[in-house]
Amino acid sequence: MGWFWGDSKKDDPVKKIDPGLRDYLERETPSQDYVPTPQTQEPPKVEDAPYQASQTTTAESSDPSKPKVPAASLFPDGRYAHIWKTYKPPSDPEETGVRSVERVIEKVKDRKDSVQRAAMENCALEQEEVANCFKTGNWQKQLKARMTMCSEENSKFARCFTTQAKFLQALGYASSFDNDDDKQERVQMHADKLYHQMLDFEKRVEEAKAAGIEPPPITSLFKPKAKSHVEKPEGKSAPLEIAGDEPIPAGFKPSKDLEKLTPHERELEIQVHKANMAQHNAYVEKAAPFIKSQEDARMKRREKATSWLGETLGRWFT
Repeated sequence: MGWFWGDSKKDDPVKKIDPGLRDYLERETPSQDYVPTPQTQEPPKVEDAPYQASQTTTAESSDPSKPKVPAASLFPDGRYAHIWKTYKPPSDPEETGVRSVERVIEKVKDRKDSVQRAAMENCALEQEEVANCFKTGNWQKQLKARMTMCSEENSKFARCFTTQAKFLQALGYASSFDNDDDKQERVQMHADKLYHQMLDFEKRVEEAKAAGIEPPPITSLFKPKAKSHVEKPEGKSAPLEIAGDEPIPAGFKPSKDLEKLTPHERELEIQVHKANMAQHNAYVEKAAPFIKSQEDARMKRREKATSWLGETLGRWFT
């Protein structure tokens, strides 16, 4: 059927190409046996992404040339990391005040427990005498102890505990917000020393009275060089002798009647009053931010209530 389609060799256009060009095309034409395979890149699996991210983060953090970026930094590339490392965000004033008040309340409770515990330690010998009252001595002494319920030993221990606690308060035991065990131990030992100095003086006074001689002069326990002085408190008929040169402060309310106390015990009551006032002022200063914020909030509520309800009702509601 060549007559129908014609002679394909005769009409071949390649024959009309220049022989040099034909040789070049044959050399550059790829072989028909080579079939290029298209390369497709599969996307990473979803479950592998966190693992790769963690590897990248670990690699970046382990690189010493790249500074670690603080959480509060505004520059993810690590700029000014040494400055942001010490940055502290501003805290809420009200929250800070609440924490201050809670700390003050906890300190008041802890101080009371600490003073009682230290006083009990200083009175360990007196407490042991009470415990051994019913166990030691002959049958007559044990019978007397049962009849009197060891009143002498109990009175001695009660006075030791009460007076030691007052000496600890007067010396500022456990009053600081910063715990310093060495300082507290020195204060505890000093309180025990002052208590026994007071007992020794009372014993010398009794011995002098028994011997019919003049008793030793009264000196201050807190200021050894200060002599005693005489004051007449309000509402008292007779003047009272007080050890030391400390006058009776305004608003002073002793735990017992001053007439029933010794000159050293009167001085101790004054020192406890002064220490408690100083401690109260320190607590108020510590809680001042919270007190001020509460007062400001109350004034704002009063202003709103006054503008709505009037001066009288506004003050009454707030």
